[in-house]
Amino acid sequence: MTDIAFKRITPEESRVYFDGGFVGEVHRQDDILNPGSHFYVAHLDEDPRGPVRIHERSRIREVVTRLVVTHPLWN
Repeated sequence: MTDIAFKRITPEESRVYFDGGFVGEVHRQDDILNPGSHFYVAHLDEDPRGPVRIHERSRIREVVTRLVVTHPLWN
């Protein structure tokens, strides 16, 4: 089981921690193609796969956990 934690920095930014260490960030972005809506962008440090767009807030933990567990440089 992974120990993923989030620390809100601003209403639009959270930092991601894994086993107590900083591993990445999640940012909330306005969706310019759908006014009034937004999405989230998760990006882990040193991840060659790049950032991942998440459309549903309820899926952030699930997606970030998958990214950490499958990170190509950490496993």
